[in-house]
Amino acid sequence: LGTGVTATVGKAIGEDNEIKAKNLTTYGLLLSLVLGLIITLLGYPTIGWLFKLLGASNELMPYIFDYMELWYIGVPLIIVPIIGNSAIRAHGNTLIPALIMGVCVVFNIFLDYGLILGNLGMPKWEVFGASFATFVSRFMTLIASLLFLHFKFNMVSLKGFSLKEMISNWIEILKIGVPSILTQLVIPLSVALIVKLASGMQNHEQLVSTLQVGSRIDFFAIAVVASLGSVLVPFIAQNFGAQNYKRIKKALKISRLFSIIWGVMMTAFFIALHDQIGPVFLKEKPDSIFFQYMSDFYLIIPFSFIFRMIFVIETSSLNALQKPIITGVLTFVELIFIYYPLALFLSEDFGYKGIFYAFVFATSVCGIAAVFINSSILKSMRTKF
Repeated sequence: LGTGVTATVGKAIGEDNEIKAKNLTTYGLLLSLVLGLIITLLGYPTIGWLFKLLGASNELMPYIFDYMELWYIGVPLIIVPIIGNSAIRAHGNTLIPALIMGVCVVFNIFLDYGLILGNLGMPKWEVFGASFATFVSRFMTLIASLLFLHFKFNMVSLKGFSLKEMISNWIEILKIGVPSILTQLVIPLSVALIVKLASGMQNHEQLVSTLQVGSRIDFFAIAVVASLGSVLVPFIAQNFGAQNYKRIKKALKISRLFSIIWGVMMTAFFIALHDQIGPVFLKEKPDSIFFQYMSDFYLIIPFSFIFRMIFVIETSSLNALQKPIITGVLTFVELIFIYYPLALFLSEDFGYKGIFYAFVFATSVCGIAAVFINSSILKSMRTKF
């Protein structure tokens, strides 16, 4: 939903339509509030049976209720600021959302230290203290986000409220938000399929651990470009609204070049350290099989970095151009249509390395395809206008 708000509000700002931008922001916040309340109402009554279904023992249930009851009540406090910060980013301001979240994290840590352990003269509430700390810090995030939106950006107002206008704005946001949600759901589905495949192989515990640990370390390589992609969405959305396609083309050119340079650097870095990454995680109990798997992982997977980074740039652009369905299709084709079947096929001949080879091939194909598709859409838009 945050992507939907950033893309639509950014486009309205680019069109110099202040009223539309304000309405999209206001009604987007109301949509997030409604969504948060729905999750609270559906989630709160399910705490007991859901966690028992997940295997929680009777001894753990009091702690789970201590944490989750207040957490569910505070769901709107989590969702509304996400939408609010997305609207701020639509203005091209990424500093304020970063400061809001940074202060929230620091304050949360401070309250955790006091309320969990009973330090600094605070009551010792243990697990409930952790939940309460999150609740309070998220409430502060909500207030800060709304204050900035109202007083600095003048983007929140219920004057002239219209149910018809609200539904129309919700539909516009959801046209981008829903495909983005579905795209995010494809990723854990793909992970589940690959983990299931790996679980049936020899030394499956080490292989599954390699896939899980590797995916988390990869984040450090991709995070820089992911951040660039989040900045591109409001930038391209604003210029899309202003029909300034030359700036979009120039921004994409610079972003692609940066992604390639950064990708080459990260590829070289991880390949150079491929033998040293595994031992970092098992110093006390060395596992030679796990070390070998991690070494092979980082001899193969880094060759996907450039294409994955390019994919982030292109799909961010497509979302900003309000083509989220294409992003969803590309993600589905990459992870479900190519990666998983190819991993099944290649693992017959190459064993566990077949999973790594399949991932590199799938990301390479879809990364290149995303460039051509995004460029084609931009070209057609320039011709149209």
